[in-house]
Amino acid sequence: MTAAHYECSLHGRISGNLKPRLFDRLVGICGTQPISTFEHEIGFIPAIATPEGPSRNDDVLLRLKSPINEKHPDKRQWQLCQLGHPETNRSYTVRPIFYSKFLNGDALKFMNVLGYKYAFEFVKKGNVFTYRDALKISITQIFTLEKRHDITSIKPFDNKDNLIVEVISCLTPKDGVEKICNTLKEFTGMLKGTLDLHHVDHLSLQNKINYS
Repeated sequence: MTAAHYECSLHGRISGNLKPRLFDRLVGICGTQPISTFEHEIGFIPAIATPEGPSRNDDVLLRLKSPINEKHPDKRQWQLCQLGHPETNRSYTVRPIFYSKFLNGDALKFMNVLGYKYAFEFVKKGNVFTYRDALKISITQIFTLEKRHDITSIKPFDNKDNLIVEVISCLTPKDGVEKICNTLKEFTGMLKGTLDLHHVDHLSLQNKINYS
């Protein structure tokens, strides 16, 4: 894998009827129109998990991520993502991220060879804005799959038409984290009155999902 870089993020949620208002605000802030996004993500956990308790937090959690081409829905360009543990005592989610691209071969079989097993998967579909080439703002609907790995079987995770908002920084080296966090602070300030963004304890949430 490549050397670790850091990702800083905040998250929020809005109802579908507020989407036009948020989009208008983001067009004004970002100065660009949104682009479509459609992504498949599969989570994996160690086949032999650490017993429940504090030491489980040391287990390495892996994900496969790929954009979905609606013209060729069976084709994938998988990336392997290792999520580092979030730093504590911060107002933002800050964690190291490792990415590796699969140039060929069967990514799913490779995960088994690594000693990992399937834990969950979902699809995100929606739109993405960019801010100063530093932040990616995605507004997406989350879908679950009724049949494993088959995106033709997706169904909305939330029937109330809620949308997930993620503001995620570009990857940055350790010494660039403070600058990126300041950019996040600036950006969230411009969204006041339109959307409240929050820090999410991803590790705690992930463990609840992965080991349930």
